[in-house]
Amino acid sequence: MLKVMKILLVLLIVLNILTIPVFSAEKELDDELSGMVNELIEDGKAKGAVLSIIEDDKIILNRGFGYADEYNNIAADGEYTAFRIGSVSKTFVAVAAQILNQEGKLDMNTDISVYLEPDFPKLDFPVTMQQLLTHTAGFEELLTGIAVINVSDTEPLSESVRKYMPAQVYTPGEISSYSNYGIALAAYVIESITEVDFSKFCMERIFLPLEMNNTTYEYMHDVTYVSKAYLPDGNETIDPYINLYPEGSAVSTANDMAKYMMWLLDNEDDRVLTKEYKKELFVEQFSMSEDLEGGGYVWNRKERNNKIYYDKKGETQHFYTRIALYPEADTGIFLSFNTYIPENEINAIMKKATDLLYGEYRENNTDSFKNKINIEGIYVNNWSSFKTQERILSYIIPGKIIKVSGSKGEFLLNGEKMNLIGDDMYSSPMGKLQFVERNGKLFIATESAVTYTRIHFWQNKTIQLFIPLIFAALSLVSFIKGIKIKRAVYIFVPLIQIIALAGIYFFLYRGIINYSILKYSFLIMVCGWLIAISGAAGIMNTLLKKKNDKTDIIDYGWNFANLMFTIWLFTFNII
Repeated sequence: MLKVMKILLVLLIVLNILTIPVFSAEKELDDELSGMVNELIEDGKAKGAVLSIIEDDKIILNRGFGYADEYNNIAADGEYTAFRIGSVSKTFVAVAAQILNQEGKLDMNTDISVYLEPDFPKLDFPVTMQQLLTHTAGFEELLTGIAVINVSDTEPLSESVRKYMPAQVYTPGEISSYSNYGIALAAYVIESITEVDFSKFCMERIFLPLEMNNTTYEYMHDVTYVSKAYLPDGNETIDPYINLYPEGSAVSTANDMAKYMMWLLDNEDDRVLTKEYKKELFVEQFSMSEDLEGGGYVWNRKERNNKIYYDKKGETQHFYTRIALYPEADTGIFLSFNTYIPENEINAIMKKATDLLYGEYRENNTDSFKNKINIEGIYVNNWSSFKTQERILSYIIPGKIIKVSGSKGEFLLNGEKMNLIGDDMYSSPMGKLQFVERNGKLFIATESAVTYTRIHFWQNKTIQLFIPLIFAALSLVSFIKGIKIKRAVYIFVPLIQIIALAGIYFFLYRGIINYSILKYSFLIMVCGWLIAISGAAGIMNTLLKKKNDKTDIIDYGWNFANLMFTIWLFTFNII
């Protein structure tokens, strides 16, 4: 008996020794991430947040920070407070598609037109579900129709996917170009096949089976309490409603997302999807470069020290969310703020998690790597509009236009150093970047579905924003000159142009704040043509002047500005 007791005691001691590092690692991850989130709350950078961490099929952390509703003194709570998770909603579309794939009702590589109604608008190029879920359907991005201020203005998915269909600017399957519309269209394909509203399908086939009882796509619901949205200055605000709702309108709690992460990481849990079909969510489905891990269905695939992990970010106007899965550590992390947080702040938290789970980044020997491509130049984000008046947004929204400068010795991205970590691959403030030549163009591939294309030097932001300013200034000078010399052409032509230019800016502003620039498309075009026609009249007046009429530098400058601005209007699809 004594011998048995000694053996049991030894086993107990060994077990304690083995489990101490595990509990220590769990506590370190918990403490580090909680501390970083709490610091942002205490510093007033965010009003509230929720964080959940799962490990080895159990929840090790599920808590809230700060307020979900400061006015009513309601604290953010990991179990009961829902946050708007933005594009993390897209992962549910991928799961829904795999459910139908598993049931043999959907072929991921078949033209989706076979599943849609005969009267559905014809796409420029055939598209498959695989391409929709990998952001390779070639769509440009439109702001118009993506969101509305009032919930009463939201439209059924069957209407919105028809009404706000963007052009396909790339051949499907060639270029990764992030697309909110593409995911909404994927959801509509599912809706068409099942003849069930997509939000209801997700509730019945995903959320309830996984016991995610506080998760929903429904705008008007009594499923859960949703946190208020806040501005960086701490004031409460209203978060717009996503009109193409499957791509970014879901609300969920940290607790529900913990259940979701446990299901995703558990290969033996065949609720909703079997192991085979669940695995396909994360297998590389497309990559812009063999040196990058590419993407699965919606999920980004990333690598740290030869270990793979998956992540997705979700951003509405005021809610900022991250989810990451580390299969080799059997760990998942969900984090969401109800306030705009600079990307570098959230990235720092997720980087800390990756450091703790997969080790800090170990840099390879860079001596053998080469700059094979001259990468210097201006690049535009392909997640933009190219064929509508919304093209101007690329020059207004921060980060849509980026600049790479330097030489083969050292390159800078928007003035910040990039380090060579592979052939034409760099680490940068934007993460890992691979420069790729395709079809005569140079692209920047990232670790997500966002890519950039190099554009001509004259398309840089400074020049394109400077032209309207010069035009406006010279039109005003010409107007003043006309008043002084009492010449009608110098009074009325510049006056028409100034009023029309103000009209363009007014309608663009109204369109931006209401997510409906193309609603004002005709009025913007009319203003543009007024400027172009009146400008042509001004140029003709100068050319037909009598010999004894004096033409001064103001005339030449104004005429040149008219010509340049007319080209500008054409470039931005205004005329």
